[in-house]
Amino acid sequence: MSVDYISALNKQGSGLNITQIVDSLVQAETAPLSGQIQKKIDQKNQEISGYALVAAELGKMKEYAASVKGSTAYSVNSDSAAVSVRVLDQSQASDFNATLSVSALASSQTLEFTGFSGKEDLLGTGSINIDFGTWSSSSFDVDGTKPSQQISIADGNNSLADVAEALNKIDGVNATVTNKGDGTYSLIVNSNTGKSSALRITANEDPESPGLAVLDNTTSNNTKQVVAARDALLNINGVQISRTSNTISDLIDGYEFTLKETTSSGVSVSGKVDPNLAFQQVKEFVDTFNSVNGTITQLTKRGINGEDAGPLARDVVISGIQREIRSLVTSGLPGYEDRPRYISELGVKTERDGSLSISEGDFKKAFQREPMLFDVMMNSIGRSDNPSVRVYNDSDVLKPKGGIYDFVTEANGENATINGSSITGGAIEGGKYRYAGVSGDIAGLKLESTGLVTSARVYFGESLLSKLTTYLDDVTSPVGTLAKSTTKANSSITEFNEEMVKIDDRIVSLTDRYMTQFAAMESAVTSFKKTGEFLTGFIDSLNQND
Repeated sequence: MSVDYISALNKQGSGLNITQIVDSLVQAETAPLSGQIQKKIDQKNQEISGYALVAAELGKMKEYAASVKGSTAYSVNSDSAAVSVRVLDQSQASDFNATLSVSALASSQTLEFTGFSGKEDLLGTGSINIDFGTWSSSSFDVDGTKPSQQISIADGNNSLADVAEALNKIDGVNATVTNKGDGTYSLIVNSNTGKSSALRITANEDPESPGLAVLDNTTSNNTKQVVAARDALLNINGVQISRTSNTISDLIDGYEFTLKETTSSGVSVSGKVDPNLAFQQVKEFVDTFNSVNGTITQLTKRGINGEDAGPLARDVVISGIQREIRSLVTSGLPGYEDRPRYISELGVKTERDGSLSISEGDFKKAFQREPMLFDVMMNSIGRSDNPSVRVYNDSDVLKPKGGIYDFVTEANGENATINGSSITGGAIEGGKYRYAGVSGDIAGLKLESTGLVTSARVYFGESLLSKLTTYLDDVTSPVGTLAKSTTKANSSITEFNEEMVKIDDRIVSLTDRYMTQFAAMESAVTSFKKTGEFLTGFIDSLNQND
């Protein structure tokens, strides 16, 4: 209870508890408004908690998408660590069993140029020509599919380190300056792997500034060569095969083999469709989606039929996120074939409440009929109607839009377009051509052809998980939709707290005003009482005189 110091000090006053009366009056005037503001603060805090829950659920969906990226419905096996195998393109893969042995691994040529005292040793000026091809004893056979390269060495860029840097700019050459630990330095030059990737380095010295000849191996390859370039040699099911790389993607359609060691006996490798593996991965997506959908539904429920409304019941942003995710799941995915494909074709059904369900029996029937439908959900895939054209996307940032495109280039491989839009690229080594889209719907779309192809129809299917990931990355980014909503709610709380401070100031002001008024009243009452006491005493004295 409030202590009424005014009444306690002034025994002649009204006898009322003035402080309690003032507190009651102030509270009656300010409590409704402060209560309304506190209710708004509590609501905004609930909204912020709701946003955090939504972000956590969407994070689970992103984690799932990341965990199954590149997943395949094929089970692949190798009974030796010497050879690994993975599915590269499920649309081309089929069941296989094979026995594979490795008699040699592909290697790059390593040249060592010795006797330098430091990285800054000057080598003279002139030019260096690089030819690619095959060394056989002291003779060199140039590979005509790989054009020769030349670098110019002038004053100011003719140190050992400068030459290494210039060599590194040539595709198919890697150079480093190494401290030998014995007081000398060496220039180490490596080629790409493969017998025909070996290097012939020809130094052309300026007469007035000699020194580049120390890097010439045209007549001294045997003394400069530390490791010879060679092809990988393997045997698959009795057939001898050679490849320029230890990573081989053209041995069995749809699979990539990596050779890690030579073998003393045959390695058993196999790949086959695994419906159970595929179903479990799709079922996990359904469960993840339902968790996200259920959480948002609970947070945004309207409170019909006596139920409590969710903290985000009127939040159009969160409702919009739920609608967009549902739309992505039910929409067609173009670019896999001539018509859009749907995950519902895998037996994934949308229920009336927006949740998903899947029947294992229906899934396995659909999957057995068209294994490619698994990729519609999991993996973006590019292909072409021309087998000489490889279509792919290897960027984590640029993701082309799924669809069907027409590729056209001129007879010399220049001025290439996709659907009329210019793309970059042209001829590369080995008689191949490479192109890339850099803007619009085709940004990140890449094509590589073996030989010149002047036209092709290009298919690129962007998977459901790829589209979901792109959307979720945007929504959950530090400047995304959820972050903006949280910031807005925090700003509202700040404004409400400022209003509460104003109310506190008003409470102080009202209390001072009422206390002043009641103090004046007490003073008047005290005066009245004293006057009354005087009159009473005066009258009593008159009566005694009578």
